[in-house]
Amino acid sequence: MIIIAELSQILQLLSEKAKHATEDIARLKQLNDTVSVNCFDFQHRLTVQIDALIEELQQRKQKLLQYVEEEKEFKRRIFKEQIGRCTTKLSKTTALIQFCIEVLKEPDPATYLQVCRQELQTFNNANIDFKYIFFVT
Repeated sequence: MIIIAELSQILQLLSEKAKHATEDIARLKQLNDTVSVNCFDFQHRLTVQIDALIEELQQRKQKLLQYVEEEKEFKRRIFKEQIGRCTTKLSKTTALIQFCIEVLKEPDPATYLQVCRQELQTFNNANIDFKYIFFVT
């Protein structure tokens, strides 16, 4: 009878351990489900946040590209204006040089000196403007 009582007690202990093991397994299954749900929620939030960041980056990219295009057009306009001014000054300078060459061919030195003095002053003024275009603007 002692053996039966001990066996009964051992079976009862085993039964309780089995019950605790079943409860532990149930808790582990719940934790597994919780981890799955939390992981899904995290993935969803992460996707939403990254999509928002990508959208912000796309918008910033568009603004920067637009800025670059506007700067390019602005500089193109400035260069076009500078080229126009330089071309005008170069044409005037070339004409003045041609005129001076013709004056140098004049046989009368008095006429040459009178005309040349005025033309040199004109040339110097044109040359100052030419330097201004290249070095100041």
